[in-house]
Amino acid sequence: MDRLFNSHWFVKIISFFIALMLFTMVNMDSISSQPGVLPTISSATYTLEEVKVAVLYDEENYAITDQTEHVQVNLRGPQSEITLFQLSRPSYEVFVDVTDRGEGVHTLSVQHRGFPSDLTVSIVPQFARVELQEKQTVSFPVQVDLLNTNEVEEGYKVGTPIVTPVNVEVRAARSLVSQVAEAKAYVDVSGVDKVVEEAAPVKLYDENGQELDIPVEPAVVNVKVPVTSPNRNLPAQVSRTGELQEGLSVQGVEIEPAEVTVYGPLEIIDSLNVIGVGTLDLREVNETGTYKMTVPVPAGVERVSPETVNVTVVTAEEQTKEMTDVPVEVVGANDGEIVTFDGADNKVITLTSRGSEALLERLSLADIQAYVDVSDLPEGDHVVEIQINGPPNIRFSPSENTIPITIRNEVSEGENE
Repeated sequence: MDRLFNSHWFVKIISFFIALMLFTMVNMDSISSQPGVLPTISSATYTLEEVKVAVLYDEENYAITDQTEHVQVNLRGPQSEITLFQLSRPSYEVFVDVTDRGEGVHTLSVQHRGFPSDLTVSIVPQFARVELQEKQTVSFPVQVDLLNTNEVEEGYKVGTPIVTPVNVEVRAARSLVSQVAEAKAYVDVSGVDKVVEEAAPVKLYDENGQELDIPVEPAVVNVKVPVTSPNRNLPAQVSRTGELQEGLSVQGVEIEPAEVTVYGPLEIIDSLNVIGVGTLDLREVNETGTYKMTVPVPAGVERVSPETVNVTVVTAEEQTKEMTDVPVEVVGANDGEIVTFDGADNKVITLTSRGSEALLERLSLADIQAYVDVSDLPEGDHVVEIQINGPPNIRFSPSENTIPITIRNEVSEGENE
């Protein structure tokens, strides 16, 4: 059988017979009209069921709220025309025209076009019903619903979505527009760790939350969802280099804002205690003034906010204040070690403080710590530096910069005895 259908002679023969049949049907009427050639051929009928009724109307200003959807079309005419219609299926249209009608219910005769002229066309029902309603345009704000907010990356926070445009327009029949309660767009934020920007389709809902199939303009909006990485507020700190000119003292340094927010991975920002905002060269400071400084971004940190701070330096005339009998403490001694100062158990020094008058007036012995650090020093005699801790913006000059000490082990001394 396959070989038969693949034969070009077979296809040619079949094509010839089909052409002959069509030619005979088309010319049947003219042949039959000649006396003595063929007997008269009776007419035939053909019925088209469920033919859709098109409505011609003012689509810009009106909407169809109800109509006769389908009709039955009966065709009558010569058998050859009926057969040709069945085979060729020409383009035809069944319609009602209400372009000159306004709002309301209209019953009009159903019209047709595109059927062969030799066929008689009858339509059942003969009249169709069309209900028109004037269109309304209403603006609705777009509400963005975020999906899977509990699945955002750990430590990240999702902000308020920004939608563009803010409103959408619904243009439809009054009865349809009145059903719209809200316009929504949806964005999935599962697993996000950065700002989300995407186009989202707009959906309309009634007051019961049922989605409505009504056109909306625009049908798609742009949504931007801010996503904030983990962050901490850290105290700002400014470093200093150089010395003020002779006779000038720093009375105070103020950083505005006093705290800087750092953003980045939790393990990075949790390891930070302060954030440096830059270095202030005191050699360039001649008077009270404010300096704008760019905050460096620490390694591993994504960003800082704000990116700049204002550092205000208040200067004043330098004064001096001398404090006597300042005790020298020992830090860093191991258990069982005894530290003496040139044979004495205690040591006091004289300390000269330099700063503004206001700072020196508030300075007391309780604000100062003079000490020597003996960490990691072995037993024996050593000369160590005296170090001073005190309030900021005051310079301290001890009467002695270094001091001899002796470290002995209490346990070894007991064994020697």
